[in-house]
Amino acid sequence: MVLKNIQRIKSALPEVLHVAMFYNTGTIFQTTFEQNINIPKLGENLAELLNHVKKVYEICNFKMETYRKFIFETDDVSTIIIKLGEDSNLALFFKKEEDKDVKLTAIKRYLNRIEELIDTDETEILFQELATREKDLKIIEENFQQKQQKINDLQTQSMNTTLSESEVGDIKKAIKNLEDECEHLKQEIDQKKLENQILIQKIESKKKPFNSD
Repeated sequence: MVLKNIQRIKSALPEVLHVAMFYNTGTIFQTTFEQNINIPKLGENLAELLNHVKKVYEICNFKMETYRKFIFETDDVSTIIIKLGEDSNLALFFKKEEDKDVKLTAIKRYLNRIEELIDTDETEILFQELATREKDLKIIEENFQQKQQKINDLQTQSMNTTLSESEVGDIKKAIKNLEDECEHLKQEIDQKKLENQILIQKIESKKKPFNSD
């Protein structure tokens, strides 16, 4: 899904006021909103909305591994949020329907037309998600390396024979804390690498039908 497809939705559905595509983290990566609104705050609240609904399901002991769509209707604007990829979502804001008796029919019509407009090949969405995940992974790996270097520096420092027993104890305590942090980061790195590999496999599986033609 790219910007041209957002414009396709706007062209095909004149009732659409605005479109926003956002990650589960709250980052908006495509939108028709201008900079005169707080776009980062919009993305943050859209993501929080999904998280709050998930918490409601958890409280009620309902199963919710993922979602397909959410629909909100008010007197002036109707909002539909649709799940796109593993980590991406589509929010559409519609004008109020003139005839209240056809509201539900109109919403159903919107959904059918939106699903027709969304590309069946989600490879580009997945690539964008992978790029974001790889960026996050790199930040964590750099943090891990910095802490490892600090451990090495402290170990060298602890060998200084001029240090008191108390100072050596403080250094060892700092090393232990850093080692615990590194262990946590290592687990996080391994988990994110696994998630990225699964995403890569999903991208490859979507490319195969095209390669076989």
